[in-house]
Amino acid sequence: MNNASMKLLIIVPLLAVGGCSTHRMDNPVARESIRHGKDPEYFRIQNKDMAMRKAVREARNSVDSFITAIRHPSAARRDFEVKKPFVQGTEVEYIWLSGVTFSGNRFHGRVDNNPVKITGLKMGELVSVNPNEISDWAYVDHGNLVGGYTIRVLYNELSPERRKELEHESRFHITNQ
Repeated sequence: MNNASMKLLIIVPLLAVGGCSTHRMDNPVARESIRHGKDPEYFRIQNKDMAMRKAVREARNSVDSFITAIRHPSAARRDFEVKKPFVQGTEVEYIWLSGVTFSGNRFHGRVDNNPVKITGLKMGELVSVNPNEISDWAYVDHGNLVGGYTIRVLYNELSPERRKELEHESRFHITNQ
């Protein structure tokens, strides 16, 4: 497959418990899936992938509900995150931002994955993004994932064994919205 067809790099945004190094931000939605002794999983999604494009549209179309939730937090809601596309030359990498706040009509959060393709960007770095530029948003409410449209696309592509493993490892459940 050529570079143009592999433009989108989606870092698996699902939590795996345990075995995390101290330099990784502790956030259940955005972190790469970590398996003991193995590199983080990455999913490469083709530009033409209709399910992923639909997921991004759904996230952008429903971003107002995310803004409402982030403005009115509750004890049951946690881990507000958005996924931002970072562009460097011809490379595009989609990275989750954690600890997200909303002010000045922009989301502000910290890079929550180790960039693979984008140089000069570091985990923990504070960045901002406009609502119309995000590719996904997510938070956990009463232990269930809310939003996370691209997460759901990737989850649905997992083998039944990996889904079961992930459900066991996660601190949230992926249910139908």
